[in-house]
Amino acid sequence: MLISFGLRLAVDEKMSLEGFTEYKRREFCNDVKCPVQMKLNQQKEKSEAYEQTRKTCSTTCVYTTWQFHHWLIEKGYIIIASLNLENKDSLFASIDKDLLKWIDEQVQNGKYLSRSHLIETVLADYKANQV
Repeated sequence: MLISFGLRLAVDEKMSLEGFTEYKRREFCNDVKCPVQMKLNQQKEKSEAYEQTRKTCSTTCVYTTWQFHHWLIEKGYIIIASLNLENKDSLFASIDKDLLKWIDEQVQNGKYLSRSHLIETVLADYKANQV
C-alpha cells in the first residue's frame, strides 16, 4: 500500500511524492459548494471583507472533519502524516489510478464495505502489527 509513515522533513522542505498530486487549498470547499467558500470566491482575496468571511472557516466551519476525511477518501486521496515531522504538517495526496482501481475491486468484490472501510482496516492492521 502506498501509505507512508515516519517521513522526516525539515520545516521548509516541501513534502511531495512521485506519482502523487497534492491536495489543492479549498478543493473540498469548492467541490461541496460550501456557502462560505462561494462568498469567498466572489470577494477579492486578502481584502477586509474576505478576511472577515474567512474567519468563519476556522471558527464555525459548516462541515465536519469526518465529512472532509471521507470526501478525501471518496475522491481517492490519502493522508500521509508522520509524528516525526518537525512542523507536524500532513500531506494530502491522490492515490495512483491503478491502486484506486484495486481498492475499488476489493470493495466491489465485497471484501470491504467502502474505500473508507478498506483504508481504515489496512491502517488498523498496520498499527496492530507495529509491536
